[in-house]
Amino acid sequence: MTTHTIFLDLPAALVEELLEKTPVLTRSVVAQLEERTARRAELRDRLAALGLLARVEELPAVPTPTSCGVDGSVAVERLLAHDLLVAGALAVEGLTPPSEQRYWPEPRHAVWVELEPHSDANDLLARAMMAGLEVELAVQAPHDVVLVDGSLATPLIAFDQAARALAAQNEQPASAANFWDCLPRRLELLLRLLDPPDQRQSWVGIPKYTTRREVASLLGVKDKIDDRALLTSLLEPGEYTRPMPLRQARRPHGFGISLVPAQYRARTDQLVHKVLQRVDTLQAVYTRPHRWLPALRIELPAATATDPERLASVLEVVRFQSGTGALFEPFPLFLADRMIRHLRRATRALRHAVREAASREYPVFEEVFLALESYRSEAFRSP
Repeated sequence: MTTHTIFLDLPAALVEELLEKTPVLTRSVVAQLEERTARRAELRDRLAALGLLARVEELPAVPTPTSCGVDGSVAVERLLAHDLLVAGALAVEGLTPPSEQRYWPEPRHAVWVELEPHSDANDLLARAMMAGLEVELAVQAPHDVVLVDGSLATPLIAFDQAARALAAQNEQPASAANFWDCLPRRLELLLRLLDPPDQRQSWVGIPKYTTRREVASLLGVKDKIDDRALLTSLLEPGEYTRPMPLRQARRPHGFGISLVPAQYRARTDQLVHKVLQRVDTLQAVYTRPHRWLPALRIELPAATATDPERLASVLEVVRFQSGTGALFEPFPLFLADRMIRHLRRATRALRHAVREAASREYPVFEEVFLALESYRSEAFRSP
């Protein structure tokens, strides 16, 4: 018989106090649902009057395209003497129709590993490297539709945050050189995602967590509900919102060009300017392909959003890859996320392997052991 230990590490009184909040939270949830239900017909009419409500079946009929999903993760192991930085990205091919060719039967991956002195910039540097790896994998994919976890503007934001964090350091970490060396090339690749040169391919972003309220603002919804939650209650299965520009976007207009080392600045400046121009033309679509799915937000380049056939291909991929009630997102993104989230566990295994190897080459085992142990007691557990 399985023993459930979900509350084993918490005091019983704390758990009981948490559960006492159930009635208050329940009343809040029910009140919000009742309010949305009461206004549903009115808001749907307003959505239709704005020309935003449409059905997927009105788009051109397209064969089910090939697809893949790209997701990434970071792990920062804070050791006594260093930070072990690991960034990884994983691409997983979607379910392939029998009539189509499988391009990537096995998952593709990219990984970056560094051991750096403690620094406030390490987390942001690792996230920027992860974003770069995601962009590289996405561009390599030969599939008709490539689904990227998160917003298409996120990589540029990550690059900017890392650049600012590195500029604030008195001494640059060794891996900063790698970041700056890779930045121009990764900006070029990001530009390809935002402005696809091949009309047969589409790259789109699907953020799971979003606070955007473009549609809610247009409909005059005053409570602070985000668009994804609102449209989950408004859209019927098979409906979508017509593409609309991003309005309250988190756009990195202040990219720190002046912080980029002089030898990279001219090239980086031109690329950032082009990328920002494309970010400003991004469009957003919400779709609800099945009754069991919440509305999904899709961010896509203007060239894809304004082409009915390419838009139909994107929506068909989302529908086809979400064909079971067990998934709340398209299958390749679900599987990529499920796999790459274990990167932290693999990083702990790497740390133990490095410690074992170092202990054979350095005569004082205690020093090796302490230098490669986490500053947190919980890390003494096996990975």
